[in-house]
Amino acid sequence: MYVHDTWAGRDLPVLDATVGLLEQSYMVTVSDIAAKTGLDMAAVARALDALDPVYVDFRKTTTGGDPTFWYVHKVTPEARRAVGQWPTAEALASRLTDQLTAAAHRETDAERQGLLTYAARLIGDTLRDATVRAAAEVLSPAFGGVPQPELGTPLPEPDTAAQDLAPLPDPATFPSSVTGGGGTGQPGPDAVWSSGVDSRPGLVASHGDAPRGI
Repeated sequence: MYVHDTWAGRDLPVLDATVGLLEQSYMVTVSDIAAKTGLDMAAVARALDALDPVYVDFRKTTTGGDPTFWYVHKVTPEARRAVGQWPTAEALASRLTDQLTAAAHRETDAERQGLLTYAARLIGDTLRDATVRAAAEVLSPAFGGVPQPELGTPLPEPDTAAQDLAPLPDPATFPSSVTGGGGTGQPGPDAVWSSGVDSRPGLVASHGDAPRGI
């Protein structure tokens, strides 16, 4: 049985449209993607079924089989790399080769032109495997090998204003008239705080015009 290639003609265009539409909305429907690609909704639904879950998070609502409002909630990092939104090591190596080749064609100095052509040949052919490995190291930070865009927004710097606050006084330095405890820093039994309320248990005394109990 012959299996048709659906990647170039169906799946990749659907994936590319999905990634692009999700830049403008938190979700995209099958009908949105069909309008963007020119494919019929049945073909789009089949493509999304094939792309889920490696590339897309495809969700089907209860519509009796009508795919109009089935939708993609999000795409994966693999999807962003597949459509070129995020770089891959292979793509970076190829772009370096292309740029060096183009620079060689523009160069008028024969010696420099030869060096640029040689460098393009090394990166694109002789040392391509080593170049791809080096590009992968550049694209992935040391912690976990996670590509940088997946890490989200960096944590904010700590607020240094709090570090400039004056320290609280040591309670041991409080006078005995405040603590009632002989300058030990602990309130004694006869301590009366600045609020005017006697802190001794069982008493609710007040000063000035505070209301008295009847």
